Amino acid sequence: MKINIIINSNPFCESSASANRWLTLIEGLNNSRAEINLFIYGGYQSEQELKSWNTIGRKNRISYKYIAPKLIKGYFRKRYHAYIGFELRKPKLLSMLVKELDKQAGIVWTDSSYFGFQLAVKIKTRMPQKFLFLEMSEFLDIHKYNKGNFLQRWKGNKRHRFFDKTAFHAYDGIALMTKTLYKHYEQFPAPKPQLLHLPMTVDIGRFATTVEPLPEFKKPYIAFVGVMNDAKDGVNILISAFSNIAKQFPQHKLYLIGPWQYDTPNHLKMINELGLSDRIFWKKEYPRDSIPAIIKNSDLLVLPRPDSKQAQGGFPTKLGEYLATGIPVCATMVGEIPDYLVNGISVYFAVPGSIDSFTDAMHRALRNPIEAKQIGINGHEIAEKCFNKDIQAKVLNKFLKQLILPESK
Repeated sequence: MKINIIINSNPFCESSASANRWLTLIEGLNNSRAEINLFIYGGYQSEQELKSWNTIGRKNRISYKYIAPKLIKGYFRKRYHAYIGFELRKPKLLSMLVKELDKQAGIVWTDSSYFGFQLAVKIKTRMPQKFLFLEMSEFLDIHKYNKGNFLQRWKGNKRHRFFDKTAFHAYDGIALMTKTLYKHYEQFPAPKPQLLHLPMTVDIGRFATTVEPLPEFKKPYIAFVGVMNDAKDGVNILISAFSNIAKQFPQHKLYLIGPWQYDTPNHLKMINELGLSDRIFWKKEYPRDSIPAIIKNSDLLVLPRPDSKQAQGGFPTKLGEYLATGIPVCATMVGEIPDYLVNGISVYFAVPGSIDSFTDAMHRALRNPIEAKQIGINGHEIAEKCFNKDIQAKVLNKFLKQLILPESK
């Protein structure tokens, strides 16, 4: 089976949750003998990527091609490209990809961008025999609940409306990360694609070996890896909860790993006002290959996600990575996380949005390291059983084959 993936940026060069989802599914399918071709339309994202990646090549038996092999550098140029430049180039890119895919056999898998949706509609109109596939990990209207500027909200609204009214009906199959998403799209009118519930995926092997800690991370420590955003990941709750236990566990530090967000200045202010500048450290973003060393050498991994529409429709990729390490995890009872984990057995649960509850969860984990170790082991078993990329890739592989050969159901 051949799968042609249309994607904005090279997932091998990023450390985001989206890139991790892409890689686990792509590599899992590749291990199941699917032939994968990546068509990258967003260009190079960094100087390092430009130096390390040819326009056309192969990586781990996966073929790739940069459709628009250029690098946009500089803050203002990137903003211009995001809101104006890309729109001017879009017709040419759409035309180039349609011509490219007309020559390619196999399934076409687009990303969930507005551009990806437009391409899907164009392909289905020009080449109705093509099988179109999409994977979605969250609701499309979450931009309404996060901080952002007018242009971000405007673009988000356009994408959401276009998908619901037009693009949804162009796809032959859609995989959805949660049952909540599945139920939502199941209610859409015909004609509609076949739907698959495909849980979060993690590469268990990435966290299987012992790795030395990075020199700038001093043990013992608690680690958070994610988005420095209060609405999505509750970083403000985490900082406050740590301040409540800081005196009881004077050796422990808290490391926050994630890129700058609108809430970051307030986090730094909180840390300073609490007098914890020597205990809580914002370490910015780290490359994907460094993440196993960071989280595997921690004493505790934390995910204080508040209840929100994003939490209800999605499932945090970072939780799968946390569990895969075998390190104990503190998390909130949001979305479908409680469908897989049990408080005091495979996780330390807290009530979402509650500083006191998250404080208690962290305290329970740190005061009894023997119990915490077993809970970490149990969490790893859940990750192995429910989120293993190779297991879920086989499910996806079967689903995709059924799109092409319905009689094989």
